[in-house]
Amino acid sequence: MTRKPGPYFDVPIGSDSTAPYYALRFDQHGLPSSPLTQQHLIDALAKGKATDVYLFSHGWNNDWKTALDHYRDFMAEYRKVRDSHGGGFDLNYRPVLVGIHWPSTALVTPWEKGPKFAGEEETDLADAVDLSLASEFASYVNPAQLARFYELVERPALCEGEARDLLTLMSNVYEQGDPDVAGDPLRDSDDMLVTWAKLDAQLAPSALPASAYDFGAAGTWGTASPEAAGFLDKLNPRNLIRGLTVFQMKDRAGTVGAVGVGPLLRQMLQATSGVPARFHLVGHSYGARLLLTAITQPRGEPLPRAVDSLLLLQAAVNHLCFADQLPNGRPGGFRDALDLVSSPILATYSQKDFPLRRMFHIALRRGKDLGEIEPAFDEPPNQYAALGGYGPRGFKEWGEVPIKDPLDPYDLGPDAPQVWAVNGSRTIGGHGDVINQSTAWALWNLAGR
Repeated sequence: MTRKPGPYFDVPIGSDSTAPYYALRFDQHGLPSSPLTQQHLIDALAKGKATDVYLFSHGWNNDWKTALDHYRDFMAEYRKVRDSHGGGFDLNYRPVLVGIHWPSTALVTPWEKGPKFAGEEETDLADAVDLSLASEFASYVNPAQLARFYELVERPALCEGEARDLLTLMSNVYEQGDPDVAGDPLRDSDDMLVTWAKLDAQLAPSALPASAYDFGAAGTWGTASPEAAGFLDKLNPRNLIRGLTVFQMKDRAGTVGAVGVGPLLRQMLQATSGVPARFHLVGHSYGARLLLTAITQPRGEPLPRAVDSLLLLQAAVNHLCFADQLPNGRPGGFRDALDLVSSPILATYSQKDFPLRRMFHIALRRGKDLGEIEPAFDEPPNQYAALGGYGPRGFKEWGEVPIKDPLDPYDLGPDAPQVWAVNGSRTIGGHGDVINQSTAWALWNLAGR
């Protein structure tokens, strides 16, 4: 049965009131694949039917249903917090909820996938993830070389020569460098060989997790250099492919943000110019990068006005994204966002987010020119560290605050910094553990004032 354009379902926001939820899909090129529903949303906003628009972007689910469930669960938690601690919703409150759905299924990194299974199923699950990732990356390989590609990725381990062959076959995946670091030099196979060896060293066989979904959840920090440990002679091709998902998901989130969601956001703001609605954006993981790109780099005219608030939950973006100046002399990739969000940006980070705390910067690091990665404790280990792992650096307009519980307000006044680095280690127990009272309270502080 074909669904008519319009809201996908209604979300309860009070004892006898609901809010429409629009589910907008985008393909891997950023093109809207639900254009009629998108136009229905724009038309509804133009009629003045919203006082507040909540725009959500995932980066951690693996299918349509999971995305819907998480968006719905977060708003249910938000409603509970507001009803219990914020005085409920007034009669004039007419929110519209918009969930962005972009294709992250094949590219989902194992640390973002769930749930975990026990026993024999874990091996099958790991194999399924590896096969899915290998199939995805095969599309970037010269068709004439696909037989060699499949031969190499199926092996349990590769010698240095074989590893270089595989890196050459996949060079167009990584050679452009980190898209969050403007002017990041091209990477070559030597850069990636050392990166690959560092991933293997971090995930040494003696400590490998049973499930591919636990990638990055084991290993010993401060392992000896790859050369000394002999990792260049026995490299796991699966770890390379998993590491390369960092590049691919960043690229895809940026593409969807610039090509699809940026123009959509501009249209929504223009549609509400007569009766201005407040816009509240919430992004998790790579969804944070998608929204930052939509705000700062839309295709077409600049945003007609600033959005009202931005909540970044465990953002898988560079921790220098708001920097005045990167090591190469250029500003951070999302520096302009500071002037395009009216309220202080709340950006959570957590010491318990293993992938962003311990793996993200290894996958993106360059070769030996950056030196060895050593224990970082509370400081980013290199320029590729994640915002969701360490908080922001490189500019003056930020402050740090522990994540707060209901009734303990954030300072969002005129003297507040432009970015609050919210240390969520107390309540955010992992990369995907972002639906709880403290994160809902953060959104209420931004949107419920």
